[in-house]
Amino acid sequence: MPGGPPPPSAPGAPAAGAPEPDASPLAPAEAQSAPGAAGPPSGSAPPDRKPGGPAAGRKGNTPAPWALSLSDSELGPPPALASGGGRTRTIDEGTVPLSQRGAIGLETASFTGGDGEVSGLAVALFARMPFVPHTFLDVRLPFGLAMAERTDAVLGNVTLGAHHVARVGRAFWLTVGGDVGLATLSGKTHHHASYEPVSASRAYWDLHEYFPSILPIHARLGAEAHVGSLMIGRFQLEPVLYIPLGRNKEYEVAIQHAAELQIGHGIGGGVRVQGMALPTFDNVSIRHAVARNLYVLAIEPFLAIERNLAFLRTGLLLPFDEELGPPLDHTWGFHFTAGVRVD
Repeated sequence: MPGGPPPPSAPGAPAAGAPEPDASPLAPAEAQSAPGAAGPPSGSAPPDRKPGGPAAGRKGNTPAPWALSLSDSELGPPPALASGGGRTRTIDEGTVPLSQRGAIGLETASFTGGDGEVSGLAVALFARMPFVPHTFLDVRLPFGLAMAERTDAVLGNVTLGAHHVARVGRAFWLTVGGDVGLATLSGKTHHHASYEPVSASRAYWDLHEYFPSILPIHARLGAEAHVGSLMIGRFQLEPVLYIPLGRNKEYEVAIQHAAELQIGHGIGGGVRVQGMALPTFDNVSIRHAVARNLYVLAIEPFLAIERNLAFLRTGLLLPFDEELGPPLDHTWGFHFTAGVRVD
């Protein structure tokens, strides 16, 4: 209609009365939104950010890599290798599983004989401190309490070490590491009854922590696989060399190994089967109840809670062994672990 407001301008056309396009240079913000300019349009959504990218450490709505769910659908494929002259990304730059993250915690295992006359309690303070990406420094301080005719307390062999977690597939991780003990438990100053029930409380797993007069060298190899959105499988193979000290004259070798299946990620349960192969323990110069016992088998049904800030796991340890078993008849124990995250 005559005298009415001017019709709206066409998209991209200058408004009525505006200067010609070449009248003045475009401002930086206008240049980014201009047709044909580099960069996304001003109204487009920001590109997705991937864990480990330049913005991984900035504040925002993108969660930290370790906070993501560990199901196949959310993990995504491992990082691709660079095709040109750019930096080649290593295969372990993906998410670290919750069970492998840095932590400070407490682990306990209690043992009670079928006759109730002997019992033991193993307590270990541990720390997995992040050092470089996916590499952790490990410290364990084991203590023990043995209760029979008398009550004895011991400090086990303190261990120091490190391990690295490498992602080698869409939902598969390998752990490689080891540690060395400080030989803080001496058979010269402790009676055998003060440490034997303590090591029995874990069906002799990590026996080197409560074996006197040795310098233990402990190697660790582990694997963790996530199948679908619920199932987790884990495997451990850990040889230990016992270097004799003091009155001890015999070198010993132990090969501890375990496999476990867990259903559920944040809250789950499963079963663990562990074994202690002791091929050289038919000749032990330090008195110990495990002497001449060449293999110890145990099963542990467990419940686990893995959260972003803390974790908890408890299980019933059932040894199948001539000395410690059968389960719930002669020997049984409780295994408990809890702690907080530090990364």
